[in-house]
Amino acid sequence: MPARRRPRRWQSRVRDDRGPPRRCPDAVVTVDATHAQKKHARYLVEQGGAHYLLSVKNNQPTLARQLRNLPWSKTPVLHRSHGRGHGREEKREVQVVTVDRLLVPHARQVVRIRRKRRRLGAKKWSTETVYAVTDLAAHQAAATEIAAWARGHWIIENTVHWTMDVTFAKDASQVRRHRTPAVMSSLRDLTRATLHRAGWANIASGRRAHTQFETVLTFHGIP
Repeated sequence: MPARRRPRRWQSRVRDDRGPPRRCPDAVVTVDATHAQKKHARYLVEQGGAHYLLSVKNNQPTLARQLRNLPWSKTPVLHRSHGRGHGREEKREVQVVTVDRLLVPHARQVVRIRRKRRRLGAKKWSTETVYAVTDLAAHQAAATEIAAWARGHWIIENTVHWTMDVTFAKDASQVRRHRTPAVMSSLRDLTRATLHRAGWANIASGRRAHTQFETVLTFHGIP
């Protein structure tokens, strides 16, 4: 059996705009379902020298169906966790299946994570099942490591994306013409990141504290 490798998690791009693709050996790139594409997986492994963990949802129905039809009923739960935070309780179960042939290039393992959640004090649980694919073999990444990488990506989804939608109303924006949506998205993220670096744990409060024209200029260091 080959020696066990310890990939490091990497959530950045592997291409440098100033030159050819930059290789990132043993880096693990975690991406959401939008970027779970064959060409992305092939690029990361073959040109970037990296590994991937791709979340898969119903935007790719054929692949999602293929993952759901794997023999999960015969697969043991390899990792369980239980935690509380943000006013809710969550239980997680992780299963992993080794694969040889899959629609995603270089795929070696598929993980299924079942999450049960409820508000603290509530009786009713809600259940969510998510799937992810990785090119890492079993001797390279254990179920606990894959679950940790996936959870790390969910933190981004549940903090950055939630803030952009709730505080800055990104999804409700009616801006549609030309490149204006991209410009507005960049401005929202610049504001969020600047407030965060300035020490504002609550971005909504930080935004309310800088509604005056003069305070905004001062905040960004503009005389």
